[in-house]
Amino acid sequence: MSARTLGSGRVSGWQGLLVAVVAALATLWSTAARATITQGDFSVFGFFETREEGRWGQGSSAGNGTPTTFTHPTPTTTVAKMGLASSYTGGTWDFNHWDLDEARQLADIRPDYHTVKNYKFMGRFDTLILKDADFFAFYRPWYDAVGTLKQRGRANPNYNWPNYNQTQLQQQYFRNDLHEYYGQLNFTDNFSMRVGKQQVIWSEADALSGTEVTNPVDGSYHGFIPFEAAEDLRKNVRMVKFNYILPDMYKTANNELEAFWIPGDFQGNTVFLGWTTADGRNPWSVPAALGPGQAGAVGDVPARFNNNGINFQGQPIQQRSFLQTAATKLDNVGGGFGYFNVIGPHNDPSNSLENSEFGMRASSLLPLGNGLQASFIYLYEWRDCPVGLNTAATTLPGGFPALATGGVSLVSNQFFYGIPGQGSFHRVNPAPGVPVWGTVFATLSTRYRRNSFFGLTGTYYDKEWTDIVYRYDSLYTPNYGVNSVNNKVTGGTTAQWAEAGRFIFAGDRPTYIPWLSKQHTFFTAQYVNTWYPYLPPHAVPSIANAIGKVRRDGSFFFLSAVDWILNGQLVTTNVWAWDLDDKVGSLESANTYRYSRSILMGVNAFWAIGRSGRYTDPFLYSAQQRTNELEFTLTYEI
Repeated sequence: MSARTLGSGRVSGWQGLLVAVVAALATLWSTAARATITQGDFSVFGFFETREEGRWGQGSSAGNGTPTTFTHPTPTTTVAKMGLASSYTGGTWDFNHWDLDEARQLADIRPDYHTVKNYKFMGRFDTLILKDADFFAFYRPWYDAVGTLKQRGRANPNYNWPNYNQTQLQQQYFRNDLHEYYGQLNFTDNFSMRVGKQQVIWSEADALSGTEVTNPVDGSYHGFIPFEAAEDLRKNVRMVKFNYILPDMYKTANNELEAFWIPGDFQGNTVFLGWTTADGRNPWSVPAALGPGQAGAVGDVPARFNNNGINFQGQPIQQRSFLQTAATKLDNVGGGFGYFNVIGPHNDPSNSLENSEFGMRASSLLPLGNGLQASFIYLYEWRDCPVGLNTAATTLPGGFPALATGGVSLVSNQFFYGIPGQGSFHRVNPAPGVPVWGTVFATLSTRYRRNSFFGLTGTYYDKEWTDIVYRYDSLYTPNYGVNSVNNKVTGGTTAQWAEAGRFIFAGDRPTYIPWLSKQHTFFTAQYVNTWYPYLPPHAVPSIANAIGKVRRDGSFFFLSAVDWILNGQLVTTNVWAWDLDDKVGSLESANTYRYSRSILMGVNAFWAIGRSGRYTDPFLYSAQQRTNELEFTLTYEI
């Protein structure tokens, strides 16, 4: 499956939800305080860091499969009788197999230049209308040595993956990222404007925001295990943002209007996955289920979810998720094989003024109780659009039945497998004696449209009874992209629109626990409800997972605790996240110890818990029990 096929468009609601969970939980974790170097009007702050991470629970092949056998009805024909791939051992409690997945060296550099002060540019020229201005940038380059140390990455044996070439290493393990840059322009004390590549965060929720949809999430670099800060995962968008502070009126306070204009800078539909759906060598391939096998359906159950993929020797391999993607794509075609190729047309909205996006927020402190802070949000953006994949049962030339996706075309037995930035991945040819009849093409497209999003978010501090800061965040959109099964035999899906809503309720409270720390423990609890007023029949999480399901009403909960121990030198954050419907979740722990003024050491852990191996829960926890991680960090502040 080509990388941009699923990466450039809206992958699915549940994957976007997952990345939002991961990104938001990361914001709760302690991060290194950045030192600052100041020289006149210029200042720079940041850090250098090394990260080494290992994964456990991946296991190994159980060896209980059966091989494919070949017969020769005539001297010139070969027919394959499909075997069954071996299953895999492993899971949350399997510590027998460890794998290096990260050896990343990164920099975080943030310069700031105060260019205008008191209407004077560089202290010399009168700007007349611009009272104050700053230019800010965020540069975040990194290099990960895993691709160099492990020439086939984390790919399983017998999956036909070649060694990385230099282009692929550059794409997946090097990044030269000018992550953010903008000018902050203050015209008066009440009116300001920010111009450049930036993020818009209007939600008051602690995690899993409903209203935070403007900046897509980049899940292609460690995005599915929460060791990245949320601001590092978001893709920044070039925009012009306006801010105007209104006077107090009608017993309200802190009145503010904000609006932004994105003049045609499409950066992604909801979540960008890059090669994590195409390259099984990459450690950040998502553990999202691939579609069903080619057996028939029973009742309302789509084609049985066998664990068969086919390598280029014609032998069955387990290919239940993108973690097990094979380099060569063969499809079982009635006694023989077809090359399987997924084509994702690049139909993203062009960067033109006609494709502009807009958003606005009105905020106020309302005279209710101790003061109810409320923000009303409206967005008009290219987001949450479904990816279409129409499936039809057809027949290949020669009378061989093919459960083909999007149409079948008989071409020469040569195949090019694409990844971003490279026209051809590598040319493959079947092993001698493996019958290949043609090529099955699956053509995808995204149903892009600008959708309206309506949000309400805010906080309330109850200081009389509970001493808790309550947070709420809600979102409604009449057009949210989903997929539904249109062919129970093949598991084919159709892109559709549905109404969607999300409500979040959270509370923050500092609590003093004498035996734990001399400082307060900061507790956060949050409940998330996702609701589809009308859900199309047989709705599934994505085009690739026709065995899953989308719940009409879903619930999610997390509880976190932040502690400052050893006179504040050790900051530890522990999070319990739980999917209330599917009984799966995770335990996460982030720990940072300040060894000296400029050196910090960290240990982070992610451990999936609950039911396993189901591939149907929206947060992938049941599949992530093979991707438990332990990470060590060493940080040097500037």
